[in-house]
Amino acid sequence: MEKDFEDNQATQKLKSLAEDIRFCMYTTIENGKIVSRPMTTLDIDAEGNIWFFTSRHTELVKDARLGDAVTLIYSDPANNTYLSISGTASIVESERRKDELWNLMSKAWFPGGKDDPDLAVLRVTTQEAAYWDSTSSKMVVFFSMLKAVITGTTPDGGDHGKLNLV
Repeated sequence: MEKDFEDNQATQKLKSLAEDIRFCMYTTIENGKIVSRPMTTLDIDAEGNIWFFTSRHTELVKDARLGDAVTLIYSDPANNTYLSISGTASIVESERRKDELWNLMSKAWFPGGKDDPDLAVLRVTTQEAAYWDSTSSKMVVFFSMLKAVITGTTPDGGDHGKLNLV
């Protein structure tokens, strides 16, 4: 069933889906090619901005300084939940934000801690998103697809729609 959300409701839906998944594929275009890399979501704020840590020596930082467009892809096949987010990236120079986002697992990537000179705070300002969310079990989804094949109809794929955050 198609369900679109606007403004605050869109932000809440985005948070409810993405926070449970935590990892996304961060996708950009580099030299005319689509490039993706896994990233750990650290926070989704009240405006729907998505926050990450990254190394200052990556292409991500160079692209983010230019405000490049990015797509974040979240996927949780076990729960039939998928999310595609479009936005723009930027580097935020804020010691306060580093403190807020820091967690023990971050030390694996940044052994110097919050004061590691290589640590950069990356924000994706969300512009729009699309989601697919089926709360049904895998067995229910399977039987819905089987029924569709037998009857020549389309299976019930659960909820899907757009999240308009701007």
